Amino acid sequence: MEELSTWLRQAFIQLIADQTGLEIKEHDQAALGEKIHQRMKALELNRPEYYYQLLVSHTVESEQEWQAFIVLLTNLESFFFRDQGQFSLLRKQILPQLIQRKQSQKILRLCSAGCSTGEEPYSLAILLKELIPDLEQWNLLILGVDINAVALEKAREGIYRSWSLRGVDQVILQKYFQLEDNQYRLNHEIKQMVSFETASLVKDPVFKPNSKLREMDLIICRNVFIYFETSAIAKVLEKFYKLLQPSGYLLTGHSELHEQNLDQFETKVFPESVIYQRSAKPPIESYGTESYRTPLSSQSTHPYPEDAPVESPDLKLETSFKSKHLKMQQAALALLKQLPANTKIARLNNLTAAELITHLELELNSADLHTP
Repeated sequence: MEELSTWLRQAFIQLIADQTGLEIKEHDQAALGEKIHQRMKALELNRPEYYYQLLVSHTVESEQEWQAFIVLLTNLESFFFRDQGQFSLLRKQILPQLIQRKQSQKILRLCSAGCSTGEEPYSLAILLKELIPDLEQWNLLILGVDINAVALEKAREGIYRSWSLRGVDQVILQKYFQLEDNQYRLNHEIKQMVSFETASLVKDPVFKPNSKLREMDLIICRNVFIYFETSAIAKVLEKFYKLLQPSGYLLTGHSELHEQNLDQFETKVFPESVIYQRSAKPPIESYGTESYRTPLSSQSTHPYPEDAPVESPDLKLETSFKSKHLKMQQAALALLKQLPANTKIARLNNLTAAELITHLELELNSADLHTP
């Protein structure tokens, strides 16, 4: 097996980043070489340069080969209701708020970006089935998008092993799945609620012809950006902003947007997770607008209400930081540490997460010193 030269390995790495956004880290480069040679063998190519030329050519054969290569490059690990905290936030806060907002139109559009084999969009479908009693009267779109066409074919089948259903409540399991030959088949009614599209979040245009990916109320893109280059993440965030409706939401994995510019979004901090919202107004006017969240000063004396978002009122940081609710402050500190350090919190005088963390830690340390 011919080893890749340094320059050719770097050329492959850059080509993969340009095409898919995927970052091939140093410890993954040996595995990349093996995957390249695996495809060379399948195509009966004897030099890696020939395979590179195939990938960069703008031909039907090149497009077909990218689909085969992407299968080797992407991670298909997923399961239903992954991250219970974030799904709790969707079930108790975000989806009910969207349903209420859309009650008159009865139009709701959700997207799972990087949906792999379909567990996430189907989880959303089950949530909406449970939350909307008159679902048949709604014009509902749940769209799963992924670059891996093979993964999407498995998603359309809706057949899963028990590993994909680990942790799923038994009531949900019995209600929406049938056990057949040691595998679980998703109910036809839930399958019909979800559609799938093959797309590259990085390479494809924002508004792809004939795509359903537009005017979204919610985009979920979790455990995707951890594989992306920083520049690719920024490019996809810009696309998501344009694809969201005003006041639409973006939910990502924890700490996946580190060092990203999030000025176009309003950052919403909840006990379960952080979520980003496209402002209903132009970004320069959005700061200081009223939010549906409840400020800390108006919450009950319970130190950690189950559904209460964590936020302080405008320009009253000192009052919040010096309150007696130390447990709430500790919870706020933990949530702030999930955010990129330079994230500006509009409702907190545009202070960054790093500044707020420093302020909170100082206040908490001071409180500990004065505790009798």
